[in-house]
Amino acid sequence: MRSIEMGSASQPVLLFIHGLAATAESCYGEVGRLLERGWRIVLCELDGHYDGSPPFPGLDDTCTQIEAFVTEHYQGRLRGMVGLSLGGTVAVTILSRGRITVDRTLLDAAFCVDMGLLRGFYNLIFPMGVGRIRDGKYIPGFVIDGLMGKGNRSVIEMLYPNISDATCRKACREIYAYHISEGLKRTTSAVEFWRGSEEPYPKKSAALLKRLLPDMTERVFANMGHCQFLHERPGEYAALLEEYMRG
Repeated sequence: MRSIEMGSASQPVLLFIHGLAATAESCYGEVGRLLERGWRIVLCELDGHYDGSPPFPGLDDTCTQIEAFVTEHYQGRLRGMVGLSLGGTVAVTILSRGRITVDRTLLDAAFCVDMGLLRGFYNLIFPMGVGRIRDGKYIPGFVIDGLMGKGNRSVIEMLYPNISDATCRKACREIYAYHISEGLKRTTSAVEFWRGSEEPYPKKSAALLKRLLPDMTERVFANMGHCQFLHERPGEYAALLEEYMRG
């Protein structure tokens, strides 16, 4: 793991964890720059998502890397943690493990649903789709619309162009078989869940998380697909995020 850091070290720390097959910059670079005057911004660059890195090592190893970084550089405490898609699943796992302290957490379309019999299909289709986008091959518009939300090009425009098949396959195997740990009930972090109205699986994830986090709040963005609000309206995203993190 690497990190991109912005803003003064004396400011409260916001840590961002990007999504699968994207980059820290493409997901949260603009939001970070909008917020850096009032915050210490840390953008995690997950293994498998930047040049020269090893493939994605799995959720537990990724959490261990982030926890070690926060412990070494920020005394094991964050004002806020923001996780997008895969990054949201990582954030849920970090909260469940309880090895660092997080005051407030934003989960943006975290994927926490065990796909059961559909695992094999999604383990095949997502890496295949990412590979075709990466290699400049055609994907029908209705497929993108069906998976990501109508008119949503975030998955294409946020893509890390050198993403490997090994990273996609490893992440998908773990995400699509994810079980939320009972340890999540012990977190002291406030938690809010954001999702687009056109995201069926994040909707299911929010319902599952609510069973363990009854005080979790939820915000739904109308007519938005996966990552779409962040991708298309980063200024509004930053303003709402700051409002939430200020509490």
